[in-house]
Amino acid sequence: MTDPAGVLGGHEMLGFAALAEHCDDFLCLANTQGRPIYLNPAARRMIGMASDREIVAAALHEFYTDISWKELRNVAIVAVNTVGQWEGHSQLRNATNGEILDVETRMFRINHPQSAKPLGLAVIHRAAAGDPRLAETLSESEARKQAILESSLDPIITINHEGVITEFNRAAESTFGHARDRVLGTRPSEILFPPSKSEGFQNRIDRYLEAHEGSMLGQRVEVTAVRADGATFPAEMAMTIGQQRGLPVMTFFVRDISLRKKAEEEQARYAAELERSNRELEQFAYVASHDLQEPLRKIRTFADRLQTRSQEALDDSSRECLDRIQDAAERMQRLINALLTLSRVTTKGHEFVRVDLAQIAAEVVSDLEVQIEASDALVEIGKLPSIQADPVQMRQLFQNLIGNALKFRRPEEPPVIRVHGRFITPREQRSQGSAADEKCRIVVEDNGIGFEDEYAERIFGVFQRLHPRDVYEGTGIGLAICRKIVERHGGTISAQSKPGEGSSFVVVLPAVHRKQEKHERWQDASVCSPS
Repeated sequence: MTDPAGVLGGHEMLGFAALAEHCDDFLCLANTQGRPIYLNPAARRMIGMASDREIVAAALHEFYTDISWKELRNVAIVAVNTVGQWEGHSQLRNATNGEILDVETRMFRINHPQSAKPLGLAVIHRAAAGDPRLAETLSESEARKQAILESSLDPIITINHEGVITEFNRAAESTFGHARDRVLGTRPSEILFPPSKSEGFQNRIDRYLEAHEGSMLGQRVEVTAVRADGATFPAEMAMTIGQQRGLPVMTFFVRDISLRKKAEEEQARYAAELERSNRELEQFAYVASHDLQEPLRKIRTFADRLQTRSQEALDDSSRECLDRIQDAAERMQRLINALLTLSRVTTKGHEFVRVDLAQIAAEVVSDLEVQIEASDALVEIGKLPSIQADPVQMRQLFQNLIGNALKFRRPEEPPVIRVHGRFITPREQRSQGSAADEKCRIVVEDNGIGFEDEYAERIFGVFQRLHPRDVYEGTGIGLAICRKIVERHGGTISAQSKPGEGSSFVVVLPAVHRKQEKHERWQDASVCSPS
């Protein structure tokens, strides 16, 4: 017997194996393809399979009568994939003598304890019909079912073979606004759905109850539901069908998705606004690269010609004016180039690939070698993680942050710059209220001139400068580019500083880039293919 999750110790595994081997109940473990990987001796006796070869070659459906497997496939496995477990009745078939065995059945999904990834399926059969333990087992099963119904945060509604409501839990009362006593014995189509939808919905229910199967069973579908006051709301619904005393029953699992729909609409509006903004940036990039640069080139060209050809003819005042024209044109060129870089962060980005941030940072330090030596700076690159990112933009991010640390140094002290990072633990993410996706934290800190904390947000704006241009040169766009890069990667950037004590820039980035979060369908999390 093997431990599918790989989490039990040796003694625990031996104890569990001994328990399973001596248990009188049918115990089976199946993989995600529906193939049995373990049957205890009691199970082997019930189905008449003794050899390991027979069991390994078998599929789950071979253990049951055809009618019983049809219900298990359409109801039990769907329920396991949807809510994690199922309890009911089934019939085992003995492969040796053909004997049919009525059994109480429980199936549940086995998940990995850390990742929650489905590992397989556990099946337990016990208390055959006529066994004195059956009444007690049924009573306990009913109590568990009632506890699940009442503790569920989502509405759970059950209808019998006649199509009328027999169960209406507290969450259903709260969501739909109907008292349980009022809806018992009524048809769900009459009170839970708008009049325009009720007839078609009821016809579908009747067909499913008759056939024990249907295209919507086990699927998560979106419907329009109606509350007691007549207000409609979007809902997700999943349906399962089973048997009670030999008659079909249907259970509805409903979820009010009004808030999610509102969030999706806001996200769509944001995406449309972002698309519009990107189009404007593309238009600006075209203007900046063509219409603005052409007259600027002419200014610089004619200023250079004037200086070359008429240098001797100009007096000191004229030469000073000409120098100012050339300096202004040079600054204008740098500004246009910086704005082009800013606009291209989102419009001309590269593909996200696995990036070693430590290597990127080391390459940036190598590129800045002249400035580092000139300022006698010490740049320490600590541990940095590997993530999925745009490598060109990661280089640009480190270039700007380390370059700023070199620029805004104290004249009386050599710069000391430290770059380090790590993955953020799940506990830290929970305490910060952030999503569970893996993230990393990158810090670039220095001992430079610093700034007042009140400017910690302002410095990321376009053309925002805290110091005169003649003291610290630059375009005032570098940190705006950093923020744009980080936002494109789905992260955040912030700064902490004190005058004369240096600054610390903190970047938080997702470890994995998700182009589009796909809405998981319940059947996608299946643990067993209903073959």
